[in-house]
Amino acid sequence: MTSARDAAEAEFKRFDADGDGLLTAAEIRQANEALGGLGASESEIEAFITSADSDGDGTIGLEEFVALVGHGRHEKA
Repeated sequence: MTSARDAAEAEFKRFDADGDGLLTAAEIRQANEALGGLGASESEIEAFITSADSDGDGTIGLEEFVALVGHGRHEKA
């Protein structure tokens, strides 16, 4: 069985288009566009980045991503 962390790491790697270990706003938007318009709105993307970027560097590292999505906190109630 796959753990929530494993699933979050797999998603992170899918979104990390350049493989540098960091997600930029552009990479998140690109992943969202791949959903064919069924993904998050621009304001939801910005809110996700703000809530995940705990060190304030403008990018989301693996640990920041796992901390936010690895426990299901990103899902709407």
